[in-house]
Amino acid sequence: MAYRLFYWALQGRGEQVRLLLNELGQEYEDIHVVKDDNFTKMKREGPGTLSFGSVPMLQDGDFTLVQGPVIMNYLGRKHGIMPSDFQAAAKTEAMVLGAEDMRMAYFRLLGDDDRAADRRSKFVEGDWRDRWLSAWDGLLDLNGDNGYLVGSSLTQADLAVWDALDAIVNRIEGAGFGAFGRVEKFFESIGMRPAIAAYLASDKRLGKKR
Repeated sequence: MAYRLFYWALQGRGEQVRLLLNELGQEYEDIHVVKDDNFTKMKREGPGTLSFGSVPMLQDGDFTLVQGPVIMNYLGRKHGIMPSDFQAAAKTEAMVLGAEDMRMAYFRLLGDDDRAADRRSKFVEGDWRDRWLSAWDGLLDLNGDNGYLVGSSLTQADLAVWDALDAIVNRIEGAGFGAFGRVEKFFESIGMRPAIAAYLASDKRLGKKR
């Protein structure tokens, strides 16, 4: 049975899940929620459907799960890309949450007003380089600079981080990789994986990032 992913008709928090499902070769139905239509109905159904009144939501048969990072870790564990070692698995989950923190920082930069423009400028000159790029660069180095964040093969953390990086470098002016060539190499390598590259070039890829 194919998965069903419920999210808005944009990339946002749902895109990392789409990327992972494509990488895993899993069929899924990408259901776009509409505020005054199916989303309202789902909220009225209560915690049994939409636990905290927000999406993304993944439906796996009669099992439903919300919260993007948790969905990523569920799929990683179910399909065998989550490390079996407890400590490596914990590191993987921590990096999925780190990607979510970076995604939240990105969301706070959006807007067309002068204050948003000022926030973006300060972010590029500060946290982007000093916190985020520095962190991912260091973590890649600690993992042996093998192109992955944990272990010697792809985990869900790689795609969670790739997705958040993709949003920032493509939507925030000036947010390049600069001197952090290790992070840039990671980004390019993940984006060139056959299943990911095919998805990115397909009509399934939504243009709006949020």
